[in-house]
Amino acid sequence: MKWIRDIKGLEYREHPERKYGLRKDRYYRGRYKVDGKQTTVSFGWESEKAVQGRESFRDICLKQILELKSNARKGEGPVTLKEQRGIAEKQREEKIRQEEIEKRQGLSFCDFFEKHYFPVAQSSKKSVSYQKEQEHFNIWLKPVVGDLPFKIISQIHLERIKRNMQKSKRSPRSIRYVLTTFRQVWNLAKRLKYTEADSPSIGVKVDMPDNNRRRYLTGEESESLLVCLKQKSFQVYCLSLLSLDTGCRFSEAAQLRWGQIDTDNGVITYIDTKKLGGTKIRTVPMTARIRELFESMARGQKNDLMFPDTKGNVHREISKTFSKCVNELKLNDGVTDRRYRVVYHSLRHTYASRLVMAGVGLYLVSKLMGHSSIAVTERYAHLSQDSLAEAVSRMEQAEISRKEKVLVPMP
Repeated sequence: MKWIRDIKGLEYREHPERKYGLRKDRYYRGRYKVDGKQTTVSFGWESEKAVQGRESFRDICLKQILELKSNARKGEGPVTLKEQRGIAEKQREEKIRQEEIEKRQGLSFCDFFEKHYFPVAQSSKKSVSYQKEQEHFNIWLKPVVGDLPFKIISQIHLERIKRNMQKSKRSPRSIRYVLTTFRQVWNLAKRLKYTEADSPSIGVKVDMPDNNRRRYLTGEESESLLVCLKQKSFQVYCLSLLSLDTGCRFSEAAQLRWGQIDTDNGVITYIDTKKLGGTKIRTVPMTARIRELFESMARGQKNDLMFPDTKGNVHREISKTFSKCVNELKLNDGVTDRRYRVVYHSLRHTYASRLVMAGVGLYLVSKLMGHSSIAVTERYAHLSQDSLAEAVSRMEQAEISRKEKVLVPMP
């Protein structure tokens, strides 16, 4: 089968037996030069190629060869069928990708929350956390943005949510929690390519009042409270002493097990109850009286709770014995600002305050307290002003001493 020249650059050969219509079947190829080198592209048998419309297979081959030759002459675009097909494939993939993006971005906020976000929250957060997020969604987010796709949701919708909450007399902290829930849903949607934009909640401003606890107990108040608690309930006394001397949260003390106690080395390993499954732990040294307390107790099995409730389960909240002692000692008499009222958490706050006033650096305080960020610990910075002034004074005296040593006496 010899090659027959059809038109410049296009050739064909005929099948010896097989026919296509009234004439013999033809195999087409193109020949042209790229950078001075002969290049051949094969188009295949006419009978094996499906052709739609009025164009013949020959016309299609001719059009492609002219385009490839033109590209080779200009030095731009594909110059072989392989390159041409590669570009076409990439274009098809990009089109599919864009269609998928448009389909994803068309998914409503409600559908994404229910199908994607909430299952993830249930598997990675504590029940109290994801239940609260579901409440935020049902009450505040769904009525405003539930039916909207991500590409339509804007800052104006978030402002509307904020305004609705303000009309319902919700606190700034509650508004911020709802906006945080929205942002977490949005950020997951962005990671999963349901949107490419940043969360529109970023531009929504919420003026936050200072609700940080300010009250810490003096040494005399602490001892009086412990004496009262010990007289009424030894268990509540132990739980309170733990927070006062190690800075633990109530949930951390209530879930404490004997396997977390190492009296030989004088340390307690707390499991951060704010993380699902206790994924974060911290080790805190015992004070002498904490160590003495543990050594005086009958040690249980490794997984036994140290301070179980009457049914052997974990306490969910501190006993009312605590508030009774606070009232007896009149620690909250005349206090109207909740930031200055004595509650169980005041014991943890007292622990941190005592550390800072003793000159312990904020970084170490942060580690002992299990704070997620040093910024949380900085609320105690004002308590260390005297220590800071003393540190600067020591630095100044050291510099004066150094200069005096290098002075050469005049003859």
